[in-house]
Amino acid sequence: MKRRLIRTLIALPIVYAVLLGAQVGLTALHAKSYFSSLSGEYDRTTLDSQSNQVATDVNRIFTLLSVPVVKQIASAAGVDFTPIRDEAVATIKASSWIAGADAPKRYMIAFQNSAEARGTGGILGAFAIVDLNKGAFSVVRTGSNAVLYSQKEIPYTVPLEYYKLYGKNPAILQNSNLSPHFPYGAEIWMGLWKKQFGEQLDGVIAVDPSALSYVLKATGPITLANGSVITSDNVVAETLQKAYKRYEKDNNARKQYLVDIMNAAAAKITSGQYSKIAMAKAIRRGLIENRILMYSRDAAAEKELATVRLGGFLSKDPNNEYRAVIQNIDASKLDYYLQRSVEIENISCKNIQQTQVRVTLTNTLKSGKGLPAYVLTRADKGKPADLVTGQHRFKLFIYGPTNAKLVSVSRENRKDGLGGGSTERGRPIYVADVDLAPGESEELLANFAGGVGKISFVDQPLVIPTQLSVKGGC
Repeated sequence: MKRRLIRTLIALPIVYAVLLGAQVGLTALHAKSYFSSLSGEYDRTTLDSQSNQVATDVNRIFTLLSVPVVKQIASAAGVDFTPIRDEAVATIKASSWIAGADAPKRYMIAFQNSAEARGTGGILGAFAIVDLNKGAFSVVRTGSNAVLYSQKEIPYTVPLEYYKLYGKNPAILQNSNLSPHFPYGAEIWMGLWKKQFGEQLDGVIAVDPSALSYVLKATGPITLANGSVITSDNVVAETLQKAYKRYEKDNNARKQYLVDIMNAAAAKITSGQYSKIAMAKAIRRGLIENRILMYSRDAAAEKELATVRLGGFLSKDPNNEYRAVIQNIDASKLDYYLQRSVEIENISCKNIQQTQVRVTLTNTLKSGKGLPAYVLTRADKGKPADLVTGQHRFKLFIYGPTNAKLVSVSRENRKDGLGGGSTERGRPIYVADVDLAPGESEELLANFAGGVGKISFVDQPLVIPTQLSVKGGC
């Protein structure tokens, strides 16, 4: 896929910017020159200068496209990319290193299984190792987590608070991304890879089945060797629900099925036979929903990624950001059925503002009867004696803003077993253990003091998106 990754990113705002005349012509000229440079023998300084010029041009286009009338036309045409303006500009600035312009770069593409929740989305189910060399893209190998090993110690230096929250479990490959701070998970994955294969990767790109469904909407269906047809409409259910029943007695075959889907999708994408606008829309949606994440080992590139959703940062900067993060602790695949509702409300704006976060969690599974044992797994300790089939246990982490304080907590119909408080990267957290039988719901509340700016919420990318309500604002 010759330079398609960077071309697509740069093309996002350009696809409809022809309306803007001279500025677009200038941007296209700079972009064409930059593309040519990517495949030539240019030094890093020159390439960075050129990418910054293209980023400046694109940023100017976005500014022009923010004019209400133009924005309305773009929205009506379904080609409004202003919601990912920051991602486009930041990625272009970092693109010379990401594209392997100065030296070949090797990345892990992590396919996250959101039926078993982790901080950044889901457990690592399948992977691909890809090379980028002067903008040219190639797949080196693919596989499932069955071929990857775990370690006794985390192969990356993390702060003490990290061990307090997650212990040493992240040294287990499937638990590497327990934290919602994506760089932690990416570095641990790369560290485990180096321990096993002696190879230093240059970064990680994470996607999930929902993001793949958006891409397949652009490329059209894929057909596997066994004749199965995977479409935008069925890929999530096929990979996160139906495959467990189909391969109930052969889990390795199920994992290979995921790899087969990933390989077929890669072939479809590299063919280039799809609408560039449709693919840009797919990327836009994946970025907005936090289903596409990227980490770079290059300090300059990572500095750009750290400022946008694509980087998956749990920022330490002053903010008024909230999160409700699910961490699967029973090893089941029941997060496929988990519904989340979050209501954020300012309850006081005097002096230090007070904000209440109400999270309602529902196990939408009607009955666990008939589901494969692998889906229903209860590998957690201290299971209740009256365990109901399909009962799901997990932890809920409610994050407050940087430098805020957790003031009080409560749980529906409970006076004990409320959970406790903790911190991560300057954020106060309410941590609670939840266990829901099929059809059950529970409401949990956390009150925070502090926060700077407008209320925002970062959704954890699981199968069912969070229903969000924000009330008031100081």
